[in-house]
Amino acid sequence: MDWLGLLAFGDTGWGDELLYGLGITLGLSLATFPIAILLSFLIHWAKASKHRPVRIAAHAYTTVFKTLPEILTLLILYYQSQAVVNWLTGWIVPGSSLSVSPFLAGLIALSLVISAYGSEVVRAALNAIGKGQTEAAQSLGLSPFNTFRKVILPQLWRHAIPGFGNLWVILLKDTSLVSIIALSDLVHVATLAINTTREPFFFYLVIGAIYIVLVVLSTRLQKTLEQRASKGITRMEVSDA
Repeated sequence: MDWLGLLAFGDTGWGDELLYGLGITLGLSLATFPIAILLSFLIHWAKASKHRPVRIAAHAYTTVFKTLPEILTLLILYYQSQAVVNWLTGWIVPGSSLSVSPFLAGLIALSLVISAYGSEVVRAALNAIGKGQTEAAQSLGLSPFNTFRKVILPQLWRHAIPGFGNLWVILLKDTSLVSIIALSDLVHVATLAINTTREPFFFYLVIGAIYIVLVVLSTRLQKTLEQRASKGITRMEVSDA
């Protein structure tokens, strides 16, 4: 078997399909991650709210999405959101219907799951900073918004990068779940290739190697960001010594 020929581009190989699947995997990850980070902050603030119903709702949110298997969350959201959209469009325009794309369903499901864990990353990072920074900024007359933007946020990222970096790696791997709803990611394309060529070992090895490269590159990027975030702190400690 000409294994290298299986990776050729064009009609003779699966190289272009795998490249397309890689693009879908990366696109879904890059679209999901910023939304998940934003939701992580919102959920943490909801947990710290002075209003008890808001706190209860936020804790219920994290409990549900941390407890349910990711694949079950994806299936429920995909099929149930389709039913809700059809009901709404049928109510607004009788006889009409809209379909929810697998990409959008995957984005929503993964954002909800990752943000449930991300809220704990935000909580740990804020605890590492301490309340003294906020009290000092407020004593200088800074508004809560400017206190967070100018004082807390620059310090928060230094503590949050390792946690969010780990969640990014988890997100990269969890995108493989969307293959079950027929989104043409790496796993879905590899499955099609296997069904056609009957070479499961080769294609699983190929996509496994791709995921390893993605994780290694992500880990290196995370370490670079950590070093840059800590550079100013390290210099200050050296100068103070």
